[in-house]
Amino acid sequence: MGLTLMITGAGGFLGRAVVDEAKARGHEVRALTRDDLDLTSRELPALDGVDCVIHLAGSLSGDEAVQARDTVEVTRGVIEAMQAQPLPPRLVLASSIAVYSADAKGVVTEATPLEDRPDRRDAYARAKLAQEEMLRGSGLRHTILRPGAILGPDRAMNAHLGPATGGTLILMERGGEVPVVSLADCARAFVRAAEAPGEGRALNILGSDRPTRARYVAALRRTGWPRHVLPLNWRLVMPLAWLLSPLGDRLPGLLRPAILRARMRPLRYDIAAAEAALDWTPQDDFDSAFARATEGGG
Repeated sequence: MGLTLMITGAGGFLGRAVVDEAKARGHEVRALTRDDLDLTSRELPALDGVDCVIHLAGSLSGDEAVQARDTVEVTRGVIEAMQAQPLPPRLVLASSIAVYSADAKGVVTEATPLEDRPDRRDAYARAKLAQEEMLRGSGLRHTILRPGAILGPDRAMNAHLGPATGGTLILMERGGEVPVVSLADCARAFVRAAEAPGEGRALNILGSDRPTRARYVAALRRTGWPRHVLPLNWRLVMPLAWLLSPLGDRLPGLLRPAILRARMRPLRYDIAAAEAALDWTPQDDFDSAFARATEGGG
């Protein structure tokens, strides 16, 4: 039997795909975009009869003020509106793989420690950590999904490679896995999370075919960019980052020690918990997902 799902951020990159997936699976969708309402008003229209809220609204970029307004306060408003209901629906939250500790090593699973010093991370990671903390303390029935970078139309570049300037990419690490997931696989995971029983869990949402950085760059180069790849091991940059660390948020991300480690450590990732809990298996291999991202296909 179909569910009634409320989806915030329904007009966004991921939101549109989740709406389409939910409808394809026979669910009724109440789609909320930025134009529909001000979520900071602590009110959500037509929550009556909603089985689950899939909360995707938030900002992928921006400084502390932008993240506070568009991600943290919006989430607070959603939570408070749901708490005001006599029988609150479940909530599925879009968090991020970025919440894990900058000191993580080896294989990242859901048991890997979260970042315990948010002040040393960027505004996006701090906002995602704040979202999760609010939800865990809310008393609402919930599931937290932590996607990696989502590969979709015009979304092929990845922050885990290194900085770029003009036709040159500065590649700061060759090993480890790039934490990516295709748009289609990610959307399916969110709808499955709304359908699946189980509460209070957090799950990593990544593709099964996670490329090394060297493979990722090779795929990029087949598109004609970058023309040049300049290797510069991130560990050689670390002394400079430590020297400049008193400047804090005034520095570019990759000149801040914890951000540099978080993005460049050669990690691997595990998605077994999500596959079991959601009865979900990623369908897209990296090459197919990357080709769709760079061709502009859906």
